[in-house]
Amino acid sequence: MIISHSHRYIFIKSEKTAGTSIEAALSAHCSGDDIVTPINDYRHNRTEKGEFIHHAMNADEFYRKIGQHVDAPTIRSRVSDEVWNGYYKFSIARNPWDRTISDFFWKRRQDPALRPRKRFYHYLGVPFNEAALVKKPFLDFVRSSDFVNNDRFYIIDDRLCVDGVIRYEHLAEDLLEMCAKIGIPPVELPHLKTGFRQKRHHYSEYYTDESRELVAEKHRNDINLFGYEFESG
Repeated sequence: MIISHSHRYIFIKSEKTAGTSIEAALSAHCSGDDIVTPINDYRHNRTEKGEFIHHAMNADEFYRKIGQHVDAPTIRSRVSDEVWNGYYKFSIARNPWDRTISDFFWKRRQDPALRPRKRFYHYLGVPFNEAALVKKPFLDFVRSSDFVNNDRFYIIDDRLCVDGVIRYEHLAEDLLEMCAKIGIPPVELPHLKTGFRQKRHHYSEYYTDESRELVAEKHRNDINLFGYEFESG
């Protein structure tokens, strides 16, 4: 999350939408009393040369009590009417079926069951297919309480509460437009928190009919607001 008093904007970082990369890029243009929440895993905050990318600032109160992903209702309750109503507010949306499989791999990155060994399948003489192996644990995930949606970052009381939404599917173009609106030069995105799938299949390959419908039900707001559809690879 960023609250930039110098550029009069609030960036509400949603989950698994390249939010950390955008936050890191924008943080380079923050200063003074601006608030930038830190990321919770600093292994994902360095370039290949070991240089820090993400610049946390003035975030102790927000981060200590809430964490790096601060939802819209919480931000609204902690800033003045002048800031909330006067600053440009924006967040990021992503196709919910694509975002959910990304969230699954991120949250289960330490689970050995999700890292099947290719050598074993080579030994058996059968093709290695990560997507097929993951369908059952992924279905369990979308049935569980670990599975949450993103609309809390841009909806309050069933209404869109931000002034702009970056679409993950048009990330470069939308971010360029957003930079112009908040008055900063175009930024280059670092690639943070990536590489948690052994092979990047199209998201549709991980789904069963049940998991597809569960995601649609959970993400009804995203689907209605942004017109997302389940697409085949």
